[in-house]
Amino acid sequence: MPPNPSSAPLAGACACGKVRFRLEAAPIITHACHCRYCQKASASAFGVNLMIETTHVTVLEGAPEAAVGLRGWTAMRCPDCETSVWSHHPHLGSAIALIGVGLLDEGERLTPEAHYFTRSKHPWIQLPPGVPAFETLGDPGKAGARERIGAALAAAADGGSLRSYAGEAPA
Repeated sequence: MPPNPSSAPLAGACACGKVRFRLEAAPIITHACHCRYCQKASASAFGVNLMIETTHVTVLEGAPEAAVGLRGWTAMRCPDCETSVWSHHPHLGSAIALIGVGLLDEGERLTPEAHYFTRSKHPWIQLPPGVPAFETLGDPGKAGARERIGAALAAAADGGSLRSYAGEAPA
């Protein structure tokens, strides 16, 4: 698998451009999610998202507003166009932001490093060889990813858990 050209800084915006943001670090991981929620949220066959510590997301313009959605997800939305600029998974809390790669000005710089929820992927989609794929969630083994997520969750101390997110049994 070729290296992921994810060097920061990357910047992006909501659909109307009134909320702009910049990533102050490279993403923890970029992944394609084939779950039914991402299919519906993206109005497509799958979503391509990046995961990053929320502390590494800087709002440059505008002020996104929180909206609690389906199953406890919190979306930070543009108050004008209501685009979800980033979201927080209920098992990870506010420490980790999930951002749709399509919102980035140069989203083509990021390619999926893993495919999740392949059990519900559309049958016509061919997964690329060499990219980890999981029926649900899984650890693609990216160096440093678990450590970055764990450090962000520990610093936030708002109830997020990598084990509950990944569906792992408590230690």
